Amino acid sequence: MKKHLYCLLGDELLAETYRDDALSRHDRQRIAQSPRLSERIDWKVSRALKQKAKHPIVSLSHSHGIAAVLCAPNNLSAGVDVEKIRPRDFQALAEWVCTEREQEYLASVDWDGEEFYRLWCIKEALLKAADLNFPEDMRKVGYRFEIDGKKEIQVCGCSDWHGVTALLSNGCAVACVWQGDDVELCLQCYGGIDKDDWVKAEVV
Repeated sequence: MKKHLYCLLGDELLAETYRDDALSRHDRQRIAQSPRLSERIDWKVSRALKQKAKHPIVSLSHSHGIAAVLCAPNNLSAGVDVEKIRPRDFQALAEWVCTEREQEYLASVDWDGEEFYRLWCIKEALLKAADLNFPEDMRKVGYRFEIDGKKEIQVCGCSDWHGVTALLSNGCAVACVWQGDDVELCLQCYGGIDKDDWVKAEVV
């Protein structure tokens, strides 16, 4: 039977629905320790998005007013990451976190920023899903290349992982990853985001 994994996306417009009194116990404890968290737009958007989840939350990410939450009714190892695409020294970053083969791939696409951020998001999402550590385990996760050049994703050499990367029309990259087969990713959008903003999706 196919399992469902839900990716909830929201932007800064969702912050208008944020309520301190609707926070989880853990988030209330964080606010008690750091009261200024409640002033941050990423906090408001991500916590308002968590309150939209109808199934157990397995992963969360936010960047520059965009938040993503993964939730699933089944027991799934899954992760999500969202990042704002911006100019960086991609070659230097790749030397830090990528395998030699991944660096060769990025060089072959002229260190394209969109391709770099797709891979970065995949790596961070896999770290979350596999309960590994940033940054020391970044080289242990990411792409594996078949003889025909097809990209797959792996964790510590294990290739029973799957995912989707996409670009958002506001200039962010996002990746959702999960372990195992027969999983269907369902997208749910809130605030000013709709499904038409999810573009250039790639299955890996």
